[in-house]
Amino acid sequence: MSGVGEWDEIDDVLDGAFNDDFEADVDDGLEDEGTSAGWTPAPAASGRDDAVTTALTAALAGDALRQGVAEAVTRAVGARLDALAREAVKGALTDNVLDELREAAEHAVEDELTGRGSTQGTGKGEAEPQLQYDSVVDFVTDFLAPTYGRALSSSRIWCPQWWSHAEALYRLDALWRSWEHLRMDAATGSSVWLRDHADHHMAVLMSDSGPFKGCSPEKGHRQRDPDNDWSTLPLAPPPPGLFD
Repeated sequence: MSGVGEWDEIDDVLDGAFNDDFEADVDDGLEDEGTSAGWTPAPAASGRDDAVTTALTAALAGDALRQGVAEAVTRAVGARLDALAREAVKGALTDNVLDELREAAEHAVEDELTGRGSTQGTGKGEAEPQLQYDSVVDFVTDFLAPTYGRALSSSRIWCPQWWSHAEALYRLDALWRSWEHLRMDAATGSSVWLRDHADHHMAVLMSDSGPFKGCSPEKGHRQRDPDNDWSTLPLAPPPPGLFD
């Protein structure tokens, strides 16, 4: 196919498919490609050798022209699609959409600043691990009591109604939450929990001077004695103006 014939076919394809601006973009690209490829029309043949040279030059020029056409069309189509996309986005950005985007951005910033955007102990954006036990009651019943069994005596005390003691409830809740956190560390989590949490809090709870004093598995929870109630530390009001 001659160079003129190829130009005619390209014009037929472009005609009606895109507007005049698009064809102009392609034509400019083709001119640039032709120049950069160094293509020139083949000289007239003056002999057998010249005829072979002319044929080879025409073939090479045809390949260069086809490549230039493809690259020019690709650039022109890409530029037109970019323009159409910008127009579509601009048309879609109504006041309501802009308000929603602004609100979503404000929430994202707030979550990041308050730590809700990431989970401690996990990679950023990962879901928070599920609790092994749903409550401190489940933790004490299903894990702590059977795991931390001890022979009880006058110096090692436990109350079956541990939840009736404010200090015990607070300490056991802390044991549950620290266990849920440290269990995620498969290497040393259990050892750290036993050493730094369980051994410390259970020793305080079960001591003969701890919150369970006066309780026993046999007698159950001790009844409060109004005349000798030490479940709450005695307090006296501070003098006026001390904390002003």
